[in-house]
Amino acid sequence: MEIKIGADEIILWLRKNGKAKDILNSGTGGLGQKIYDLIYKYNGRKIQDSYPSYWPIILKNNHIGEYELPQTSAQYTIDIYNFPKLFSDLNKW
Repeated sequence: MEIKIGADEIILWLRKNGKAKDILNSGTGGLGQKIYDLIYKYNGRKIQDSYPSYWPIILKNNHIGEYELPQTSAQYTIDIYNFPKLFSDLNKW
């Protein structure tokens, strides 16, 4: 069984938990690329690019809110059994 998760949700989790504060959302070495690489490490797959985020629009430097969330993000699926491994690795950022 697979679970669907967006990079925006992962970025929110990271920022709310004090992780990846100094990593930009996009660009070379950005959170988007790092999340993509980690999802694929656990055999997940991208199912959509640039999906609109659900956050209320409070723009700050073209990002949303105090956590500087992206306005759009890639969406992924990952096996539920790999989900804990994914978040264990994310917790190290």
